[in-house]
Amino acid sequence: MACATIHLAIAKKYLEQHPFLNYRKVIAGTLYPDTAINKDEAHYTDLNRGSDNVSHVRGKVNLYLFLKNHEFLNDFELGWFLHLITDYLFFEECFSTDYLLQHSYEQFCKDLYFAYDHLNLYLSEKYNITENDYIDYPDEYYPGVPYKECILQKDVIDKFINRVSSINLEAYIKKIKQNQSNVKP
Repeated sequence: MACATIHLAIAKKYLEQHPFLNYRKVIAGTLYPDTAINKDEAHYTDLNRGSDNVSHVRGKVNLYLFLKNHEFLNDFELGWFLHLITDYLFFEECFSTDYLLQHSYEQFCKDLYFAYDHLNLYLSEKYNITENDYIDYPDEYYPGVPYKECILQKDVIDKFINRVSSINLEAYIKKIKQNQSNVKP
């Protein structure tokens, strides 16, 4: 449930390290899960996730189930998988369990979308994200507003983007398949 600009920043940095991949297909795959008609299906969301914030957000993505259904990833599916990894790690690493338990889901969502609005412009400028990156999903483009202090600090998000874009996906896929569940890289 990271915002589109976080997903795109990660995909673009990943593509810089893997220039042989089809840029447009990876970017389209990266945006796909949040544009799908059935977002829960596209995210491989656990059907019986809990009602508290922790279990609710941590059940949002099932990486192992995705890999069971996509044995050999084409460039679009690789972008899709990057999206799912980002969402999984976003809730694991950008929010403490205490924070998630202390806030209602409604308040958490309100704070989160405020943060997204105020990160978009910063991320777009820093990672060279333009309207052209949304060519397959033009309705998703939102330039954002100037940054304000919020629950997502710029330095934390920059570190997160650098970390996720540098994951060795081949090794991570093996680890997920061995554990048959979501695990950290």
